[in-house]
Amino acid sequence: MSKRIRMCLRLKDTSYTYPKSFVLVDEISLEALAEAMLDSYMGSVDYEGETLDETLVELENVISGDYGEFLSEASFVIIDNEEVQACILICLYRGEPTVTYNFTRKSAQRMGYQTLLIGRSAEILYEKGYHSLYLYVHLENKGALRLYESLGFQEVPLTTITEIFID
Repeated sequence: MSKRIRMCLRLKDTSYTYPKSFVLVDEISLEALAEAMLDSYMGSVDYEGETLDETLVELENVISGDYGEFLSEASFVIIDNEEVQACILICLYRGEPTVTYNFTRKSAQRMGYQTLLIGRSAEILYEKGYHSLYLYVHLENKGALRLYESLGFQEVPLTTITEIFID
C-alpha cells in the first residue's frame, strides 16, 4: 500500500474571478456525484475496488459527518454538458478544514477544474475565519502531488497534536 502524506495550504485573502460557475454539493444528487467519483478513481492508486453502491454509501458518510462536520458552504461541483465534471468535499476533520475528497471525471482531467475548486474552497474558508486547509495524498499520485505543490500546499508532519488521541 502506498504511503500517504499530509499537506497544508496557508489561507490568505484572495478575490478571483472564476471562468466556471460552481454549484454547491447540496444541490447535486448523490448518485451523480458517486458516478463521477467512481469514474475518477477507477484505475488510480486511490481505487480499492469500490462499486457504485459503495461509493454512494461513502459519499453519504461524508455528508452525514463521519469524517467531521461536512462544510457544505465550502464544497463545490463543476458541471459541464449537464454532467458532474469535478467536485471537492471539505470536512472539519479533527477540527481542521480538510479536503476529504476531490475528484475529476477522467474525460475532464487536466482542464484546471481542481485548481478552481481548491481556490474557491480556500477563499470561502478564509472568509469564514480559517487559516489553513489540509489534505492527505498518496505519494504515488504524482500528478496530484504536483498540483498541490503548485497551489502552495506543503507537507506537514502526521504527528501534530490534533492527530494524537488524548484521553
